[in-house]
Amino acid sequence: MSEETKTPTPAYATYKSFTNLINDLRDGPIPPHIVYSVVKGSNSGKATMLASLKALKLIGDEKQPTELFKSLVRDKGNYQANLRLVLESAYPYLFDGSIDLSNTTTEMVVDKFKEAGASGSTIAKGMSFFISAAKEAGIAVSARVKPPQAPKSPASKRGTNKPKDDQDKDGQANNREEEPPPEGTEKISFTLRGMPDVVVYFPEGLESDDEIKRVIKATIFNLEMYYGVQMDKDAT
Repeated sequence: MSEETKTPTPAYATYKSFTNLINDLRDGPIPPHIVYSVVKGSNSGKATMLASLKALKLIGDEKQPTELFKSLVRDKGNYQANLRLVLESAYPYLFDGSIDLSNTTTEMVVDKFKEAGASGSTIAKGMSFFISAAKEAGIAVSARVKPPQAPKSPASKRGTNKPKDDQDKDGQANNREEEPPPEGTEKISFTLRGMPDVVVYFPEGLESDDEIKRVIKATIFNLEMYYGVQMDKDAT
């Protein structure tokens, strides 16, 4: 699939954060570009929201708001109808007649999201967003359709000596294709003997030393707080 025709990963922000952004923008003029400073929350949450707005076709390549996005904000009385137009445009694979949303199953919708490029936890997050938005837009979705349980992180399997999934019994890599990081983020990974690879995601485009140090300190804080890892402060 060429870069020009590649479909962006379906929106996977929370629907609540989406409506919060819409409501915030109703308090003043709509900015000419929807960038990090316009969105509230953490840097990772902001990156997720911008990626979701792009997937919903509400911002362009230069992050400029589309006319439909402006209508969602300004025309509060027609929010439901405009939201329906957004969903029908952003999820053509759910409205092309190949499935009946009002009488379908979780598995069939999951398959549609996979075909659209979603994988891993983004399927559960993406379906959660769609189901909530569809309800608000007056679109009937079967009660049988529910977001699947997100796959557990390797970090939850503490205390096991299970070999890494990407190595065979001789320790040779199986060249398993890695899942790309969410749009707007970068990742670093490193290997610890006898453990799954450790992966850290962070907002793309970090340039200053202060920004990079904040990522490192936040990672250390979480390792110490939630996993009991004692770090050598002199090493940082």
